Amino acid sequence: MANNRITGTTGIEYMRHSSVSLDNSLRHVTRPRLPSVQQPFDTPPVGQEVSYCAPVDEALAEELFTVWNKALASGDARYVASLYSEDAVLLPTVSNLPRSGLSEIEAYFKHFLLKQPQAKVLQRIVRKGCNKLTDAGVYEFVVGGDSIKRKVVKARYTFVYAFHAGRWKILHHHSSVMPN
Repeated sequence: MANNRITGTTGIEYMRHSSVSLDNSLRHVTRPRLPSVQQPFDTPPVGQEVSYCAPVDEALAEELFTVWNKALASGDARYVASLYSEDAVLLPTVSNLPRSGLSEIEAYFKHFLLKQPQAKVLQRIVRKGCNKLTDAGVYEFVVGGDSIKRKVVKARYTFVYAFHAGRWKILHHHSSVMPN
């Protein structure tokens, strides 16, 4: 049986579709549900408070970079890779492949260290957090075996360091040659 009392409802069976309403005043309005707030990946779970934040400043960023640069000068890819966390991500300067994990990072540096790179920061921006440090800017590499064949490569960089188990480790490292 059609409900002919409400205009525009011809053909809708009242008993079969009793929850159908074509009039705005008859609709049940509910507030939209907000998505549950996801906890940031670097925030400890509820109940596990961080009781200590390692001191962070620009001098620390310079120190960590110096350690990394000295590791490059050592020529030891394993030593360079040891400065990265086990789950680190490296987006390298002279490779199209992202490297994830220590073995892939070490493999990249075995090749890169053959160029005898030495880096110097030209511009640095430091962002500080609790047990986290981001050092981003512009650096240049001097690469090449002979002093005659050595060349300068300018690049943008980002290092994200995390303080874990009493040590600063590189969590993420991105380096890309300047486009111009």
